[in-house]
Amino acid sequence: MKLTSSFLLPALIGAASAIPDANVYIFDAARRPATNPPTLSPEQARLVFAQRLGTSQYHGIGDASESTLSYINEFGGQHESLFQDTTNDKAAELVLIVEGVSPDTAEPLLKEWTSIKPAFTMSQPPSMVANKKLVLDLQRQSGQDSQDCQLENAVNPFDGNCWNGRSNAIHFDLASKGETKIDELMAAQKRLLQFAEKAEMNVVVVLMPESSRTSKTSGKPYGSYEEPSQVLIGKVRRQTAEEPMTEAPVASTPPTFNSKQLQSSNSSRNSTLKPLPKLPPLCHSSKDACESSTNGCSGHGTCFKKYSTTKADCFTCRCSIESFMFGKKKYYKESSWGGSACHKQDVSGPFWLIGLFTVVMVGTISWGIGLMYSIGEEQLPGVIGAGVSSGKTR
Repeated sequence: MKLTSSFLLPALIGAASAIPDANVYIFDAARRPATNPPTLSPEQARLVFAQRLGTSQYHGIGDASESTLSYINEFGGQHESLFQDTTNDKAAELVLIVEGVSPDTAEPLLKEWTSIKPAFTMSQPPSMVANKKLVLDLQRQSGQDSQDCQLENAVNPFDGNCWNGRSNAIHFDLASKGETKIDELMAAQKRLLQFAEKAEMNVVVVLMPESSRTSKTSGKPYGSYEEPSQVLIGKVRRQTAEEPMTEAPVASTPPTFNSKQLQSSNSSRNSTLKPLPKLPPLCHSSKDACESSTNGCSGHGTCFKKYSTTKADCFTCRCSIESFMFGKKKYYKESSWGGSACHKQDVSGPFWLIGLFTVVMVGTISWGIGLMYSIGEEQLPGVIGAGVSSGKTR
């Protein structure tokens, strides 16, 4: 009996390690060399997904290896420059995770994609529970609401009922409730390829093998990352690419990292304001674009038309002064805001008040100390007893 158990344990371990890798396909305008696809860990794949969806502020790279950084630069999509001449129809971003792929459930898809090489593969694919959680977190980080949409409508970035912004993540189970949904997936993949060919949407499709559905992995197979609070769910909007006021377009280049860099957005977050995807430009082509990219001027102002030229209009934020009451005696306090998105609090008033008070106090204390040292330094008169006789009276 002990002998049987000793043989059974390695067999089970070998069966668990025999789970095939998940194939990851990327359909966009980038041209990649036809080489053997590299194998990424689930954590590396998550960083790539976050970079493409514009939610990297929630996913710190920390002490990432050089290989991880190279994968992010290679597969993380293109990043628009601050002074790039872009338009409102910039390609949307979609990450679609398809669960339960096997020769039985996905035969038409696998047959049609036989000639297509995956961009990379994911080793040790996480379970369906972990995949669903990752997709839900990516949706919340992208500002998406959980909509119950058919897959064919959910992959359409122009459907306002299913999309809220320019990036989205979707989880689709081929064998949900024992029913095969390959026909629904085949209809959706045709639309995906059409959007990718027209450069209207960049698509990442992850084919999770059926054998990984209930795989036993660590508690956090995708690693650790920040999760948006319930207050921010459905409110975060990724900055849409608008036409800034520039004289000449600048070519878009992928971001490059090194091992000593940390994402600056992690350190610039404010606990009371929702995070901006990045520093927005000063001018926007429309009022809607201004409100979308600045999160409604961070709730501390309104967008208005600053000026207009023959090329385009310039809409920017007009920051307001907020006053509120506190305390039992009803004290009033004013707060001023500034910055391109009214996201910086103006502290010049308290700074000058504290600075001047400090200078006055230092001057007063110095004057008092000097006055104390001057006591006793004045010379007395030369003759103290002038006009006084020292002789005795007889």
